[in-house]
Amino acid sequence: MKKITGFIFITIIGLLPLGCKKFLDVKPMDKLSGNMFWKSPSDVNAFTMDLYAKFRNKLTSTEFMPAVGDLRSGYILPATINNSNSAAEKAIREVYSKFATNDLRSVLSTTREWKNLNYSSITKWVDFYQVIQGANILCDQVDKGVPDLTDALTKQFHAEGVFLRCLAYFFMVRIYGDVVYYTKAYDQDVHPRENFVDVLNSCIKELNDYKKYLPLAYSDPAYTAVRATRGAANALLMNMNMWNAGFDKANKSRYFQAAADEGKEIIESNTYKLVSLDEFAQVMKGRSQEGIFEFNQSTNYEGLPNFRAFFGEIMLKYPEKGAGGDNNSSHAYFKAKFLARLYPEGQADRRKDLWFDANMLSETGNFEFLKFKGDIISGATGAGSIPEWDLIIFRYAGILLLRAEALEELGNNDVEAIKMLNLVRQRAGTADYSGAGAYQLSDAIFNERCKELMGEGQLYFDLVRTGRIMNMEWTDDPLTQSQFDQGAWTWPIDPSALLENPSMKLNIYWQ
Repeated sequence: MKKITGFIFITIIGLLPLGCKKFLDVKPMDKLSGNMFWKSPSDVNAFTMDLYAKFRNKLTSTEFMPAVGDLRSGYILPATINNSNSAAEKAIREVYSKFATNDLRSVLSTTREWKNLNYSSITKWVDFYQVIQGANILCDQVDKGVPDLTDALTKQFHAEGVFLRCLAYFFMVRIYGDVVYYTKAYDQDVHPRENFVDVLNSCIKELNDYKKYLPLAYSDPAYTAVRATRGAANALLMNMNMWNAGFDKANKSRYFQAAADEGKEIIESNTYKLVSLDEFAQVMKGRSQEGIFEFNQSTNYEGLPNFRAFFGEIMLKYPEKGAGGDNNSSHAYFKAKFLARLYPEGQADRRKDLWFDANMLSETGNFEFLKFKGDIISGATGAGSIPEWDLIIFRYAGILLLRAEALEELGNNDVEAIKMLNLVRQRAGTADYSGAGAYQLSDAIFNERCKELMGEGQLYFDLVRTGRIMNMEWTDDPLTQSQFDQGAWTWPIDPSALLENPSMKLNIYWQ
């Protein structure tokens, strides 16, 4: 598979430079991969799997998921140096304090120790557009007809292309705000950025049209949770609707209802279940019954992954990481007051017992977040010796809590919302929710998502879409309304996006 990935994408990516028009300027497929390509279902499958690999490679190019989904929350700070950590490593990890205050200009500085962390790759959206263009080509080619590809498989592969395209846009919208939107293969026209709410609405409409062609599950267990299914489409639709609800206030009830309905469809499919906390390592390792969609990481297929792509690299230490001077301490911690809010003293919660140790409230390198504890990559030492987990995008517990949030926001079914909330709390061995509805219930659901999905790249996005990023009660360095409106919640876009596109504008706040 690795050789096939290189063969197909070297031809595509080689034609896709950084400029907007240039990365849309793709030659016909017979010029890309040879005249014999697109001649069989196996060709289609290989091309499709390459799209997943390309997406995964973007998310592992740097500390991507922690950087966009956790570090900007304000809840994470660099740990005090101790236990033989080097001074150089401490200087590198000081970058976390800049994330906590939304100082992305310093994070992206090319004059500091942090330049080698490759955070600048996050500002370059070309990799997402290569996935999008590949998805457009996939849909176009299967619709034209491929020998021996059945009608059912034609629709399924087209639906997979739609899912991957929509997932790419969902990631981009949450990172950059307004984006250039297109769905036509080999598009060479110049496009301006479009309002991100409109972009997601277009994605919602199309994915709703095609989700029925995706299977509930695959017969091959190797594809469990790592390939698009109807449940994965439902989960993506839920998340897109919930994002839009946070920004398109006039239509928020419609979005909340749609999200609640998608969640109900996932539950009633009887495809997923909450895995016992005693077996939770399997959830993080991947392909569990709780997994809905994730990107697989395996040294068996891909070689040694980028160690910084894993959240455990930040908050584990030896012996949960391999031996090495910089592994003798964790590099960061969750603020003690944040954890104390989530886990009140005297309240039972098995996540507290299993995911933390006696140093739970320590703000030094003794802190560890053991949720990411696991088998160390075979043969790896030093910086690269961390547990090998999948990159979890959607899992069942998160969907239950998202549905609880949607139902609470609708204001007409707190009983069902509390039921969803308690399913997750019962798995955790903590008391059922017994408070009131309205804001109290909303806060409880938010806190439960903080606990359950900690380190999985959801925290910052939850703060943004709910508006809590502007509230001192929820973050120590909140944005002002003016900053939020100017796009301070986004990332800067690399100026290379301006090439060949006179209609393109960068994010105002970061100018």
